[in-house]
Amino acid sequence: MSFLVRRIRPLAQTIPRSAAVWARDIHSSPMRFRPLSENVNDSQTPPSSTLASKATELEERENAEPPSEGEIQARAYDFPWLYDGSSHLTRIQHYPYPKAPKVWSMLGLIPQSIQYMICKSACERMLRNNTSPEYFPDQFLQGAGLAIHQMLPLLSTDVNREPLASMMTQELYDRFESELQRQEEVKSDVSIQLAAVHDGVVKDVWVLLGPKLKSGSTRGFIRWRWQSLTIALRAATDQMSSRDQVAQMMMEGVQFKVDVEFDASIDYTIRSNVMGSDVISDFTRRPLLVRFETPFFEPAEKMVASRTRSRPDEAPIDWNWRVSDIDYLLEQDFIERRKKEDIQDEVHAQREMEM
Repeated sequence: MSFLVRRIRPLAQTIPRSAAVWARDIHSSPMRFRPLSENVNDSQTPPSSTLASKATELEERENAEPPSEGEIQARAYDFPWLYDGSSHLTRIQHYPYPKAPKVWSMLGLIPQSIQYMICKSACERMLRNNTSPEYFPDQFLQGAGLAIHQMLPLLSTDVNREPLASMMTQELYDRFESELQRQEEVKSDVSIQLAAVHDGVVKDVWVLLGPKLKSGSTRGFIRWRWQSLTIALRAATDQMSSRDQVAQMMMEGVQFKVDVEFDASIDYTIRSNVMGSDVISDFTRRPLLVRFETPFFEPAEKMVASRTRSRPDEAPIDWNWRVSDIDYLLEQDFIERRKKEDIQDEVHAQREMEM
């Protein structure tokens, strides 16, 4: 594991030591969302066809029969937000971290709890080495707290939700947007307000090393998952003999994901305009798990490119972090898919290495 950390560290070492001064002088949040209107003329108005379709949609909703009380309640309870009246306050009680692949058989002698701590420490070091000790975790957590203060109120029906597209990954945005539209269809208002963040800690750091694989395909590659680390290598046995060559393949790409667990007080309400009353009204202090992820840097050197160009008094970390999951909403489906992929990966890796 120390081999992996050492192979990532040289990226940080390409930056002069004096460049670390930025972390002390930073004046803005290190967690930045790229504006939705970037490279777009803000003065542009929507096409007339779009306005017409929206007007037609609104007219159809107004003329439709009012939804039944049962339908309103069913949709409210289906909305993917955890609260103190739902069937559970966590979607995954004990996270099933991937066990070491057979090719790393020596790790099987180490208890899983110790493996987890080793891997977590290594992943945190990779992230810290390529930012700075000042940035991660302290400034990162500060920025993450500011980010959720901006984002959560937008997960509502009576606000302009367009900024969410620049704050979330496409998959998470699509999920919440479709769910909010389902509430609007039955004339219900969703409101999520973050009353206070009492604390925040880094729960996990996920690292993906190597070339980016197409979804559902590992043809021509070997993929290994262990705890919160994923490594993809090109499946060529002549390249597997040298540590330097393996390290070079791992540096074809990299992505970081950070799970932050907030201790938060949240005011959550779904109010039915048809019934004239709240279907759900909850004020709860609970753990709020938010996953932030970077773009996929390909090649890996791109993740520190902005640092080499920055002046010492500027903040050079420009990774455009996005929120990719909340309370394991998307992770539930991924885990089931991952378990099947892990079995296939073991068989595929064994076959590729024997060729």
